[in-house]
Amino acid sequence: MTKYSIITFISFTILFLISISLCADYIFTKYYTVSFPNSTSNKIQRLFYETHPAEIPIYGNSRAEKAYYCDSLGSNFYNYGMPSASFKVIELLLQPELQKHKITPIIIDVHHDFFQHDAQENINIATYIPFINKYDTIKDFLKANDRYNNYQQIPGLRYFGFYTDYLRPVIESNNKSENTLYLKGGVFDTKVSSTKSLQKRITVRESKKLHFEIDLEAHNRLIKMIESHPERKFVFVVSPYHSSAKKTVDNFEEMLTYFNYLEKELENVVFIYIDAAGYTDELWKDTIHLNILGAKKFSSALRIQLHKRGVI
Repeated sequence: MTKYSIITFISFTILFLISISLCADYIFTKYYTVSFPNSTSNKIQRLFYETHPAEIPIYGNSRAEKAYYCDSLGSNFYNYGMPSASFKVIELLLQPELQKHKITPIIIDVHHDFFQHDAQENINIATYIPFINKYDTIKDFLKANDRYNNYQQIPGLRYFGFYTDYLRPVIESNNKSENTLYLKGGVFDTKVSSTKSLQKRITVRESKKLHFEIDLEAHNRLIKMIESHPERKFVFVVSPYHSSAKKTVDNFEEMLTYFNYLEKELENVVFIYIDAAGYTDELWKDTIHLNILGAKKFSSALRIQLHKRGVI
């Protein structure tokens, strides 16, 4: 093989690989990231690109994603819960929502580690990659958390290592043998955990020692955000804690006191705590998350409270 032939072969191979990468990038962007309704990227798309003037958004981490069953709450609710979302992540997601000319309430699910933030743990890069070239807000957020890399802006390269993240909800949605239901942003487990399986999780959970901490800087930003938007009612909700999880939080009552304080001090804040009394083990996926039966029970109870408190 001549030198020219080798160069031609290498050049052709490189061009072929680039073409394949760009095609894959286009397909994933169009069908499996921002456009696929069950992906977390679609939630970013919905928040930044769409208005939905009557929508009541729900924010939180995976506890919210798996607990708020929108059809039991009402027709205008949408679940923007994302796994591991801390206050800093929720703060980012609230930016486009608060720029909209809306007066609907905002529901934020809170928990003992609400203010705790670890950029590696709480930021899922796959969720944000499709938007880095579109929104400086997202790019700046990733930079501030040391999660940004230049390759994330390059079509054909940016999704490498994350394809399975985008395909997982597609497979789960289309596979009838999967025990997962996607509904209006929520991700619900339809299988009831066995007593033996749940008991193992309870044993592990009871060995943990957890603590609710208030980050003063985050607290001040939260107060400022609430006060800057008197037209919106901020509803903080502590969804049910499994008894084994609740007792591992050594200052659980302090967490409730903090959010009660926000309600007392700020006119546009409502705090609701739904206790887990009556939530038997068959309503739980594990010691942190409700299954679909528990989600429906909780959401129905929350709807009653929202009516009583004049939120809806």
